[in-house]
Amino acid sequence: MTLRKIPMPSVTSIVARSYPDNIIGVDGQLPWHLRTDLLHFKRVTQNHAIIMGRKTYESLGRPLPNRMNIVLSQKEVPDAQSVRWARDPETALILADTHSILAGQKELFVIGGETIYKLFFKFINRVWLTEVFCGPLNGDAKFEQVFDSQEWYPVSERDYSPAENDDWPFRITCLNRRKPLHRMRSREEFLAVDPTVRSRLDSLFGASRVGAGMEKQPQATKQFPMEL
Repeated sequence: MTLRKIPMPSVTSIVARSYPDNIIGVDGQLPWHLRTDLLHFKRVTQNHAIIMGRKTYESLGRPLPNRMNIVLSQKEVPDAQSVRWARDPETALILADTHSILAGQKELFVIGGETIYKLFFKFINRVWLTEVFCGPLNGDAKFEQVFDSQEWYPVSERDYSPAENDDWPFRITCLNRRKPLHRMRSREEFLAVDPTVRSRLDSLFGASRVGAGMEKQPQATKQFPMEL
């Protein structure tokens, strides 16, 4: 008997790095304060599952509200109402998939740090990239990914002058992978992680069609043609 599978949410990275040095952290902290970019981060990730490493989780000081915080770490992290511990990347993904599907979300997010971005990059279909024009900077965490135009294309791009509570000017670019990865899972994979979702999964797998994919992009100052 062939197991029926349904499409999983698309995986998106959201990252802020310095220009030109690609620094994302100094001693476990962001090396700048950009309130405008933080508001952008909140708006994009609100009500979604977010995957992060333990150091990123600890640097936040608390679980981010209105999001499912999934912490990937070899060291156990106590579960809470909006926190789930994952001992390996596959567990983190299936926890994020489960939450996303039950919440009706078609996208989940990877938010850092350096090692976590590398681990999940093969799954990433979209990147929200903030480049901070702060000049040369020394740091101990980097995001050095190069987005080759043969593999990635820009959807939107906007430059920001520093507003009140922004340390530096910055640019936010949204990039899509030209050949997105379409992940699929069976009902049994979910039940192995969380048997309590049985009734919800029965309705999903019984549906004639379950959609998953990328959300519609917000309007941006500069738009590029979408590619099919």
